[in-house]
Amino acid sequence: MGWLVRLFGAVPRKEMEGIHLDMQRPYWEVDSPTSFWALLRALQGWLPEDAILYFEGGSPVAPINDFLAAHSVPERAHLAMGTIWPRPKVFHVPASPATLTELAEIMERHAAPELAIHFHVYRSHSVLLQWHDAFCDPILLNGSIPEDQVRVFADRVGETFRRRDGASRRS
Repeated sequence: MGWLVRLFGAVPRKEMEGIHLDMQRPYWEVDSPTSFWALLRALQGWLPEDAILYFEGGSPVAPINDFLAAHSVPERAHLAMGTIWPRPKVFHVPASPATLTELAEIMERHAAPELAIHFHVYRSHSVLLQWHDAFCDPILLNGSIPEDQVRVFADRVGETFRRRDGASRRS
């Protein structure tokens, strides 16, 4: 299988493994917002200071790619990749207020798929927010986040939320 991965530029199986939201445990589901800029603004002041934004895939044009490259840090934890082929660009960016503000302003002038197809937020070795197939699937939040904080986030993005019992939703 290794030669096929190299030939077609696919992601090796070992890179598909990593931290992810444990969907066998309860989690929160928030309906998908309509834009990345709205999401990034909603995250301002809501995330812990040491949170990391994870962008995977997308087709970033120069202003987005330049911003991500300039603010990117080495991965602090390996996230389970959501893209098998072709190998996606991946960026880990600290979720500082200034970073969220500047990226939100950039995204007001660009289409969502330019930034990412999969978007996550993590802290240490724990996924706080998981959003595969951005704008198609709902945003999933770690079940340990208190309901009042989830309500604040959902209100900021203008969407509804619900608690999910992970054990009943097996893959």
